[in-house]
Amino acid sequence: MSWMSFRRFSICVLLIAPVLAGCTNKNVRFNDANVPLEQRVHNHTRASTVLERSRPASNHSGYFVGIAISGGGSRSANFAAAGLLQLQRIGLLQKADYLSSVSGGSLTAAYYCASDDQAWNPERVQTRMSHPFARDLIVKFLMPWTMATLFFTDYDRSDLLAESFQSTLFSRDGHGLTFADLRPDRPRLLINSTDLQSGRKFIFCDDSFDELNSDLAKYPLAWACAASAAVPVLLHQVTLRDYSTIFKQYRHFIDGGIADNLGIQSLVEVYDSQTQTAAAEHRPPPYPKGAIFIVIDAKTRFNAKLSDKGDIGFLESLEFGSGLTSTALLSRASSASMAELIVKYSPADTTAEVLRQHIADLEANGYLKTEDRDRRPVHIIHFALSQVNNLGKTPFQGFSESLDNIATYFNIDATDAYNLYQAADLLMKEKYEAILKPLVKELDGEQRITNDE
Repeated sequence: MSWMSFRRFSICVLLIAPVLAGCTNKNVRFNDANVPLEQRVHNHTRASTVLERSRPASNHSGYFVGIAISGGGSRSANFAAAGLLQLQRIGLLQKADYLSSVSGGSLTAAYYCASDDQAWNPERVQTRMSHPFARDLIVKFLMPWTMATLFFTDYDRSDLLAESFQSTLFSRDGHGLTFADLRPDRPRLLINSTDLQSGRKFIFCDDSFDELNSDLAKYPLAWACAASAAVPVLLHQVTLRDYSTIFKQYRHFIDGGIADNLGIQSLVEVYDSQTQTAAAEHRPPPYPKGAIFIVIDAKTRFNAKLSDKGDIGFLESLEFGSGLTSTALLSRASSASMAELIVKYSPADTTAEVLRQHIADLEANGYLKTEDRDRRPVHIIHFALSQVNNLGKTPFQGFSESLDNIATYFNIDATDAYNLYQAADLLMKEKYEAILKPLVKELDGEQRITNDE
């Protein structure tokens, strides 16, 4: 079976599969129900949105450094890995305080935050992020015993995908990794999903699990990533039991890209909340020099390659139609997120004309230096795959178009994966390195970036 035939077949199987779907939860109770609310213990993991007073910003530079990673299946997972490796090469990844991720980008973010230096190397990263997760799901789904389990139990399609994530990325010594395994020498991790009932963003973090009276330290990373990537219809929602009540209640979560496909909103909210809390408590600001936000965005233009076809069949129309719809929606959501970041957190006296110019500059140049509401400097770097279109040097003619043809799917062709790493290398060396290296020096305390730069 060819790659395209397998892809269409797998999409068809997943579209039919909802009739065999239940609901199961992996989270466990934290406090007994009889413990008074004021006496309950709280979660304390590396997925924390609150900066402890006794623990300063991890990079000690005076800056908040946050990296947001967009969604987009294996395309995003590989481009994110390529981007993080480039940031590591120039010395910036090591200084990050937070990683905030969505969908396929959550695989890379969680893998980095749970891995030591031996596991986080180009060979192993490229091998694992290009693993055919969708093929694993389909093969296991078609096993007779699996289909019977899906029909008669709460086991579902997202469980299948999560198991593939766990066996490939999130296991050690035969045990699945949980939020307790996030390393203290890595950034804090925020995995984003969307609450199916409210449509609001849900972050797998201490605060959210405190509300559910659930132990985040025991929750498997693979299932959090599956929740972040659970595209409606194709995948089943990931379910959490709400242990805050004795009544049997559940919360259901789907792809985080629906609420924010870049993951940037969570970073900005954390930075702003920590800053405003310190001000309200009359403490020095935790990040007196401001913030650096880096967005690794795997968004591309959609190209279905239909010009040589007189007509297309049912499966092709499903594939191309769903691809166009998701690409268009996510592109608009990403643009809206970047615009909201600028408008919502700028100084109150910033004029509409200035805000419009900031948005245009960021979209055109991939970089903006602005100010937060307290007039501290904020650097926004939009490390976007779509910026390859603006490079003068590419490996071959039609390179940009080849990137547009990489689907938002959890299988990826080896050549496509290779091209994503090439794209990240080109973007860094030709466009972003000149912007980021002065920031790295500033974080190292070697120079001060003035407002005129």
